[in-house]
Amino acid sequence: MPDEKRKPIIHVIPARRHFKRLRVALYCRVSTQMERQLHSLSAQMDFEKEDILENPAWEYVGTYTDIKSGRTISSRPGFQSLLADCEAGKIDMIYTKSISRFGRNCVDFLVTLRRLKELKVDVFFYNEQIHLLSQAGELLLTLHAGIAQAESENKSENIKWGLRRSTMDPDSPAFSRRCYGYDRNEEEGLILNIAEARIVLKIFDWYEQGWSIVRIKKELETLKVPTPTGKKKWPVKTIENILTNEKYTGTSVYGETESADFPSTKRTVRDPFEVHRSRNHHLPIIHERRFKRVQKLKAKRSNIEIDEHGNKVRKSTHYSSKKVVARAKKTPEPQN
Repeated sequence: MPDEKRKPIIHVIPARRHFKRLRVALYCRVSTQMERQLHSLSAQMDFEKEDILENPAWEYVGTYTDIKSGRTISSRPGFQSLLADCEAGKIDMIYTKSISRFGRNCVDFLVTLRRLKELKVDVFFYNEQIHLLSQAGELLLTLHAGIAQAESENKSENIKWGLRRSTMDPDSPAFSRRCYGYDRNEEEGLILNIAEARIVLKIFDWYEQGWSIVRIKKELETLKVPTPTGKKKWPVKTIENILTNEKYTGTSVYGETESADFPSTKRTVRDPFEVHRSRNHHLPIIHERRFKRVQKLKAKRSNIEIDEHGNKVRKSTHYSSKKVVARAKKTPEPQN
């Protein structure tokens, strides 16, 4: 028999799969710039970055940070930048310590998660050990977010209650919060800062002479007087606050405004009968009669007035310090 023709043997070589690592971004947040908080931020970043780098399936793409309250998303530039990069397709997963670091506003939190889920961007919460894109991820995160917001609301109310109770005592530390013109002494409370007190007196003098707040601002900057925070430029609002601060009369006031209900960051004006005052609390810089006189001048010069329905409306006339100075020059000096 002739040799049978050999059948060819076919070897199948499996195609090599291209292994793609997840691009992982780290998000860290602390609430304030206190040294302890900043140390906490540094510790978060070091530990969590190392965790990302040690995972062979992950590729570290950067760290996004905020030193802000977690009540809103709009006030956190680091978080906004993180979301923008997710929208641009630069990130596959966000790694963060906990739900509270991501945000404390339940509505904002869930809206953000829903958008990230649409973009197929996962979020890993280390403390809770939950992935957004897991089967029960969104449900679990919704429950955790609700609990986190409830804890924040309860904490906020407890702090408010504690402060209100403490201000029933006229010697409460709440009345000794430092302001421009004073220093705080742990034993004596508020004591005069002579250099700053002189500037406060000048501001009141200039205002009573008819100077506008803008002119006072320019004069302070010309004299190179540093602001309460040590800066060169004086904000108009800072001068307005000095002219309306009752503390310069020796009376310390607490509770004129309070934070609105969580999660709002706005402050609301409290009922005048609920405001606490500690009279003769410290040495005054401005006499009470003069302070009241300046408040009347401010109301008179203001371009805003309250109409009969309680609405704020702009006056038809506008205050001008130049006209006041011109009138003062024309007024003849009294004869002795």
